[in-house]
Amino acid sequence: MDSGDTPSFMDTERQTLTCKEARARIPQHVQGGLSSEEVKPLRAHFEACPDCAENYRELVEAKVDLGLHAIQEVEKAETRRRVERLRTSSEMSKPSRGLRVRTLILPLFFAWILIQVSGVFAQSPRIVLVEAEGVVDVAGRPVEAYEELGEDDVLLLVRGAWCQVADGGSAIFEVPGGRVSLRGPTAVLAEGVEPPRLRVQYGTLALEMDGPLELVTQRGVVEVTNGAGVVVAGPEVLEVSWDRGEGRLIDARGETALVPDTVSRR
Repeated sequence: MDSGDTPSFMDTERQTLTCKEARARIPQHVQGGLSSEEVKPLRAHFEACPDCAENYRELVEAKVDLGLHAIQEVEKAETRRRVERLRTSSEMSKPSRGLRVRTLILPLFFAWILIQVSGVFAQSPRIVLVEAEGVVDVAGRPVEAYEELGEDDVLLLVRGAWCQVADGGSAIFEVPGGRVSLRGPTAVLAEGVEPPRLRVQYGTLALEMDGPLELVTQRGVVEVTNGAGVVVAGPEVLEVSWDRGEGRLIDARGETALVPDTVSRR
């Protein structure tokens, strides 16, 4: 850019970013605040600038550490809440004639509120575990631990939570727009819910999508528009076997369209 030109956030004709412009966008991208069109020139800049790409990776790793710490604190608070709820329920079960009417009305009132809130929550986008076999951990706890606590609600993979599947195990998640199956050994982090965005540390994922999905791996990014296929990812490998639909693979070598009945390797 000529020094006499007025600086702009992005050169719309060349679709390129300077390091200063890219670093201004990185925090928004980490938080999932950029549109797909805004992300394209940023990723193109990462491919050409290792320093900015490293800055992005450092911010993502810091966000993951913070998210895991927050999840642990939430889990502790939930455990304390359940203990208190059980204690309160025990005390309320003691007979009291003077509180008989209130004891009948209040639970009905709160049950009605719970039904209303649950209805709204059930309609919101979620990543839901629908099936698990073998050793499967969600948010640092095995699936069996949630069942032992008597949790009747669906088990969610919330934003910032990890799912780890041991060798020989499997887990199936329903995501907005489709289904993702994990085959152990696999470890993924939920970075976004709508559209779903998963960071794959390593492992094998089978995809069945009618809507968009983004997989961030150590070797590149798999962007699915819709379709089905299998992704194998790790520190030294990224392999996509595509069956149908549309998508693309983006890495340091550029962008490759996902074509049915083909295998793309990185």
